[in-house]
Amino acid sequence: MPEKLNSNVTDNFRNRLYANGKSRNTVKMYGYIVEQFLNFIQFNKDAITPENIEAFKEYLAIEKGYSKSSIYLYIRALQSFITFIGLDNIGHLKAPKRPQKVPNYLMSDEVSAIISSCRSLKERLIVKLLVYTGIRVSELCSIRVQDIDINSKTLKIRNGKGDKDRLVVFSEKVVSDLRLYITEMKDSRGKSDFLFPTSKSKRVSPVTIERVVRDIVRRSGIPKKVTPHTFRHTFATSLLRNGADLRIIQLLLGHASISTTQIYTHMDDRALKMGYEKFIPSY
Repeated sequence: MPEKLNSNVTDNFRNRLYANGKSRNTVKMYGYIVEQFLNFIQFNKDAITPENIEAFKEYLAIEKGYSKSSIYLYIRALQSFITFIGLDNIGHLKAPKRPQKVPNYLMSDEVSAIISSCRSLKERLIVKLLVYTGIRVSELCSIRVQDIDINSKTLKIRNGKGDKDRLVVFSEKVVSDLRLYITEMKDSRGKSDFLFPTSKSKRVSPVTIERVVRDIVRRSGIPKKVTPHTFRHTFATSLLRNGADLRIIQLLLGHASISTTQIYTHMDDRALKMGYEKFIPSY
């Protein structure tokens, strides 16, 4: 008789992840992945084998059309789950090598065009905060007015990725728009302390911000695909080009590991050629 896993096992797994300090987003994603896998094997504990895990990977790649990056995440989640239920005899699961993509970023004239295409103070502030601080879209949505110190040009990011707080610095170019926006929104914000509240005084969603950015970029006429995360890539790339230490960039972006930050050591073709012409030796 096959041993069936209890339907509560995913809830117990989520609780363990929370206890281990995993972020809400990680817990949600890992739980969803495990539920998909358990449905794939019909909650049969005996079916958790290397062969069936390989079959699941093939299902994700062929039937679902998932990328190597997505499958890599799935295997990471399953490794964690298998350890949780005590099936260490399965061994180390082989995940596809995660591709290191060169981040998509914007040139300075493209950023200027996007800012010029903003139709309101709110739109302009959203773009400026993203491109001048490099914060994640989820962090932008969670900014509270009391966490902003205009005089010191800093804002506190609470419960960022990994549920960690950090201090973010913003440019003088953000100050005037930020001060004016806070003043104008003081009466209409109601009881909400979010910088960008919804009409019901709730936290604005990342999807809404993504839509706002998409509309602004469309008006600018820039043919590139630009998302809020593109501004994060642009921020990091600009800092690196201007000589910032990789460790400083890591802290500003809130990366847990500097290896994540190192992906920004790429250079575009124009900068590569300029560097070559400048430093090529003469024989």
